[in-house]
This record gives sequence, structure tokens and C-alpha cells, in this order.
Amino acid sequence: MSGENHLRTDMQPIVQALIEKGRDVTMGQLDLLLPKREFSSTDIEDIMAALADHGIHIAE
Repeated sequence: MSGENHLRTDMQPIVQALIEKGRDVTMGQLDLLLPKREFSSTDIEDIMAALADHGIHIAE
């Protein structure tokens, strides 16, 4: 099952933009895109799974 199936509606454009760039991202870049007050740790894990499903690696 794809990680994208669990994404909140407001997370989908962020994930899609990262997928379209087609390059790896850092946790710092992800933090800038996803303010902690709006996204839970579970939401962030879902985003990371969706990116991994598309071959996007998240570096520390």
C-alpha cells in the first residue's frame, strides 16, 4: 500500500512538489515545509513513507 493513501489533504501538494523535483531532501528542508504546530509526528512519518515510495531519500 502506498504511503500517499494516508496523507492528509493539506500534505498532498507538499509531497507532490517534492516528488516532482525528483531529488533527495534533508530533514531540515522538510522541517521548513512542515511547521511542527500543523503536523504531528505521525503525519511526518506518512510524508516520509510517501516520498520513499517514490524513491525520494530523506537525509539527516
